Parts: sequence; structure tokens; C-alpha cells
Amino acid sequence: MRTGTVYTETVVHIAPDAFKDQAPYQVAIISFGDGTRETARIEGERVAIGDAVVETHSEDGVSFFRKCL
Repeated sequence: MRTGTVYTETVVHIAPDAFKDQAPYQVAIISFGDGTRETARIEGERVAIGDAVVETHSEDGVSFFRKCL
């Protein structure tokens, strides 16, 4: 599983129709050690800028991350 650091984050309260049943949900840009970044959904506990995160799974081309404990 990939690990990274939260570069920035936001909570989506008003989602597109395809995701409105999942709102509110958190989305973050994750920075990786090689300098790349990726937008991902956050599961579980909310994350903040600078938090370490680990990838839990990928679904329909969307990566999901969770805060490292």
C-alpha cells in the first residue's frame, strides 16, 4: 500500500448527483516521496494538512486513503 502526506484537504457538503448520497465526504491532495501528488478520497477519521496517510483501496479509478495511526 502507498503512503503519503496530506498537502491540502476539503470537505464536500454539496456533491454532484452521482455522489450526493455520500456527502459530506473529505477529499485531499496527497503528496508522495517522489514529488508526485494525487487527489483522493479520505475514509474514517478526518485528516489535516501534514498528516501521514496510507492507501486502503482503489474503486472505479478513485484512490481511498486513511489517516495513519
